[in-house]
Amino acid sequence: MPAAPGSRIYVIEDMRDVTAEMLKGVSDKLNGFARYERLATNRKALIAACEGQPNRRCDVGAYYGGASYYLQQKLEIEDVRLVYAPALGIGNFGGQTDNWRPRHTGDFGFYRAYVAPDGSSRPYARDNVPYRPKSWLPIACEGKEGDLVMVAGFPGATHQFLRRMKSGSTSRNSNRGCSLRSRIMPPRSTRQRQAIARRRSIDRPLHKWLGLKRMGKAEKATDRHQNEYGRAN
Repeated sequence: MPAAPGSRIYVIEDMRDVTAEMLKGVSDKLNGFARYERLATNRKALIAACEGQPNRRCDVGAYYGGASYYLQQKLEIEDVRLVYAPALGIGNFGGQTDNWRPRHTGDFGFYRAYVAPDGSSRPYARDNVPYRPKSWLPIACEGKEGDLVMVAGFPGATHQFLRRMKSGSTSRNSNRGCSLRSRIMPPRSTRQRQAIARRRSIDRPLHKWLGLKRMGKAEKATDRHQNEYGRAN
């Protein structure tokens, strides 16, 4: 089945150090805003040059607080199809966001990328074929103790070290989340079923924050993280 409208798969083809290009024209004489503008100008130029290639999407990421910069070049695949999705009873096992530690649910889906017969990216067409990458990680059918295990995905972000002011904002947002969640009722109609993903996206952080409040650790955690942040800086 076709994936949701606008779905895309991005395949990283190249990742290179562009620190020198990003810092071109940057000096200690620039104030904060002037430095920001210079970096933004350099970043846009690098992205524009990279995206001059057909069906490519590019970005420049800052690493180690701006000590280095890397340009990512990605192939944008437009024909994305849903191959498999589990039944609701598996994907939302037990009907609880936090039913165990770790959470036991099968909320996953398999998608397949399709391209033109020559390997180029294009929208859906009947003669499109499954995309075959130049290299891939094989899945071991059998393993042994000590084998390397990898988890796919880029590093995300953590909010475990919020400062006191920000933690107060998080608390207010969680209270609004409670109110919003109460209005997204269990699915009975088509419209409500469409809103179920939104409800689940609220559930997870909400359960975490309410759990901290119930255990009386929110304030203590904030103080501890504030002290650790101060020592680190």
